[in-house]
Amino acid sequence: MIVRGRAPLRLSFCGGGTDLPPYVNEHGGIVLNATIDRYAYATIQFPVERVLRVRSLDLDTVIERPLEEAFEFDGKHDLILACIRRFVPDLDSLNGGLEFYLETDAPKGSGLGGSSAVVAAIIGALRKWQHLLMDNYQMAHLAWEIERRDVGVPGGMQDQYATVFGGVNLIEFNQDGSVVVNPLRIDLQLINELQYNTLLVYTGIERGQSHVIESQIAGYKEKRTGIKSAMDAMKELTVQAKNSLLTGRLTRLGEILHEEWLMKKQTADTISTPQIDEMYDEARRLGVVGGKISGAGGGGFMFFYCPFDRKPAVLKRLVDLGATEFGFAFEPSGMQSWIWEELR
Repeated sequence: MIVRGRAPLRLSFCGGGTDLPPYVNEHGGIVLNATIDRYAYATIQFPVERVLRVRSLDLDTVIERPLEEAFEFDGKHDLILACIRRFVPDLDSLNGGLEFYLETDAPKGSGLGGSSAVVAAIIGALRKWQHLLMDNYQMAHLAWEIERRDVGVPGGMQDQYATVFGGVNLIEFNQDGSVVVNPLRIDLQLINELQYNTLLVYTGIERGQSHVIESQIAGYKEKRTGIKSAMDAMKELTVQAKNSLLTGRLTRLGEILHEEWLMKKQTADTISTPQIDEMYDEARRLGVVGGKISGAGGGGFMFFYCPFDRKPAVLKRLVDLGATEFGFAFEPSGMQSWIWEELR
C-alpha cells in the first residue's frame, strides 16, 4: 500500500508580509495569492523493519534511524519529524516502520511556499493513512503550527492556507488569530488571459528567507521610519488588486504589482539586491507593467505582468542577466491525498 499527498506551490500577488507577527497581531493582514501547477509530494510506505526512513528525491538525500530515535531533530529533517510527532506520538504502537519519499517541483528557497507545501502534503498523506476527518482550516492551521511553532521556522501564515485551499484566494488574517479564506470566482477566460501575460522566472539567487523575515520583524519592532505605513499601504493595494482582478482590469493589476513592490522594498533592506533591481528595471524598460519577488525576498522567483508581445524581449534580457523561465499554469485545487494499491 502507498499513501500519497500532493500540495501546490503558490504565487503571492499582494499583501505578503502583512501576515507576519507582530504586525498581523496588532493590525491584521490581508493577502491575495494563487496556486500553480507545481507541487510538493509526500509518499508513505511501510517497511517491515522498524526504522524511519526519509528520502528526498529532488535533493538526493536520505536519513534512516531506529524508530525510538525518530523524534530527535537534526536541523535538516525537522519538518517531517514534527509532522510524525503530531500524528504518531507513540511509535512503539507500529508493527513495522515508516518510509517517506519527498519531492518538490521548485528549487530550495524559491519563494513559492515550498516548505509549507511539503508540510501540507505530509499532513495530507498522514491524515489519509490514519483516516482522520480534518477540514481545510484545521489542516492549514496545523501546518502553520508545525512549521512556525513546533520547528520555529520564521514566517507568516499565508503559505499554509494557500496550499491547502488552492485556487485564487483573498485571505484575511485577523488580530485575534482567526483566518478567513475568500475564494475568488474568476472566469476561466480571465485566468487564461492573466496566465498568458504573466512571466515567471527563477533569478538564480538562493534566498536566505529567515534573514529577510527577521529583518522585517526587527524593523517593525524597532519602529523604523516608513515600515508600518508601507505595510498599511500594502493592505490597501491588496484590496485594489482583488477588485482589479475580479473586474478584469489586468493592466491595472500589473500597475498595482509595481506599486506594491515599491512598498514591500521599504519594509527591509534585504528584500531586494542590486542584481534583482537590475532584472526588474530592465524588465520594466522592455515593457513589463509590474511585478515583484515571490515570497519574502532576497532571491528565488520573480513574476511579472507583461503584455504577451513583449515577453520574448523581456525573457531574452532576463536570461542574459542569469534568470531562467519557469513555465506554469494556475491550479484551482489545493492539497489532495490518496491511497494506491497496485493490482497484481
